[in-house]
Amino acid sequence: MTVWRRNLLALAVSVGMAASATLAIADGPSKGDWPNIPWTWQGLYAGVHIGNADTFGDDGLVFGAQIGRNWQSGKVVYGIEGDISFSGNDSIDWMGTARGRLGYLITSNILLYGTAGVGFVNFSHHGGGTDAEFVAGVGIEGKLTQTTTVRLEYLNFSDSDIDVVRVGLNFKLNW
Repeated sequence: MTVWRRNLLALAVSVGMAASATLAIADGPSKGDWPNIPWTWQGLYAGVHIGNADTFGDDGLVFGAQIGRNWQSGKVVYGIEGDISFSGNDSIDWMGTARGRLGYLITSNILLYGTAGVGFVNFSHHGGGTDAEFVAGVGIEGKLTQTTTVRLEYLNFSDSDIDVVRVGLNFKLNW
C-alpha cells in the first residue's frame, strides 16, 4: 500500500505543478474581450476532492466534497470550511471536518494556508463508532479561472494519527 500512497502523492504534486503553470495564463483573453473584473478570494465556494488516507498502516482512497466561505484583507485570506470524505480504507467508513483556514497570498493567484478544527472519523473496525478529534493541516490553492481553483492539501487527525493527502477543485458560488 505504500507504493499506492507514493503514486498518489506523485500525482498530486504533478497536478499542482501543472495547475501552477496554468495560473500564468488563467487571467483570460489579453485583448480585453472580457471586462477586467479583479480576482478576489472572498466569497462562498464548494468543490470536490480525491486523495489517500493512511491509518494504522492501511492506505485507502478517499473522495468527497467541501463547502466553505473566505474573507480577504489585503494578502491575508481567512475562512471556514466543512467537508465529508468517503473512504476505501478498510478501517474507515467516512470522515468529516469543520475547520478554520488562515492563509497568505504568495501571489494574487496562489494561496498558502494552514487549517485546524474538529474532525469526525467513523471507524468500521471494533464495532464501528464515530470519534471526534483535533485535525490540522496545510495546503496550497491556485486560481485556474475567474470561478475555479485547484488545491493540494495535507490533514492529520491527531488522536487516531490518520494522514490524508488530497487534491481538490473548488468553484466560487458568488462571482
